[in-house]
Amino acid sequence: MKRCSSPAVVVLAAGRSTRFGRLKQLESLGPGGQALLDYAIFDGARLGYGPALLVIQEAKQREFEAHLAPARAAGLEISFAHQPMELPKLLENPVPGRTKPWGTGFAVLAAGEHLDGPFAACNADDFYGRGAFACVADALEGMARQAASEAACEETRGKTVPLPAVTVGYRLADTLSPSGGVSRGICEIGDDGTLHALTEGLELRRVGNRVRGRDPAGNPLDVSPEALVCTSLWGFHPGILDLLAERFKAFLAAGPGPEVEFYLTEAVNDLIGAGKVRCTVLPTEETWLGVTFPGDRNGVAESLRKLVESGVYPENLWAAPCPEANPRLRAKP
Repeated sequence: MKRCSSPAVVVLAAGRSTRFGRLKQLESLGPGGQALLDYAIFDGARLGYGPALLVIQEAKQREFEAHLAPARAAGLEISFAHQPMELPKLLENPVPGRTKPWGTGFAVLAAGEHLDGPFAACNADDFYGRGAFACVADALEGMARQAASEAACEETRGKTVPLPAVTVGYRLADTLSPSGGVSRGICEIGDDGTLHALTEGLELRRVGNRVRGRDPAGNPLDVSPEALVCTSLWGFHPGILDLLAERFKAFLAAGPGPEVEFYLTEAVNDLIGAGKVRCTVLPTEETWLGVTFPGDRNGVAESLRKLVESGVYPENLWAAPCPEANPRLRAKP
């Protein structure tokens, strides 16, 4: 992959879509036939991000190549990384009985060899809104300056300084599905806007005036619908890759079962608790959209249709060569 000074957008697209029943990462939802990942790639290009890097199952690459051919024809640089069952030096020997991918944290590690600077990471089956990507882009510019300063400064070498990270917070009630329970990262935020703790909530659904579910250990969760949640739009300093590798080795040493995943949210939470990462939660007024179940499809498609009708997006994202990045779009998406 061509190296680029602009931050890459890493799109995590290796999930199996078991609840949706088909490859939801490429589900046609926009009025021009686009999938949700197309909007993330389009917004990234408009905002001055560098190449888009999709982390996928190797067996699905032809499908992704065919879907993204129009985007490439419009001039976008799109590359692929495969999420395998093992990575050299991290998982040298296969785990008996393991057939399930290792999860979102491992997916970011799979992208690591293609990255040499700050980067954004997001889910392929979520829509975040251009304003959310703009906030992350601004934060990544600051991280790039910090990384350059650290490399040039003798005084910072050898010191333990928390790495900067950002995530975008959405209201939990606005991210639930009427069709079943969903997974969200529940944020505990300090007065200074930094993330103090992040709990991976599973099977979250509305029950009366509360949201209930469980954590990965099976403990029940009872959360306010007004809570802010991380839906996995992140901005990372490149040093996060070494820290994730350390956490994954510790995860393996604990002997996880064949279905246990290495969640990016849990890994970041552990790193925050250890004082190795300082993560800021960025507020946004953007609407979040996502598909977990087949029943989510029509509502998401209708929301995208309204965005097109209001002029936020063209009907066909790739009908013309992608416009050059316009910094002013960051101020007003």
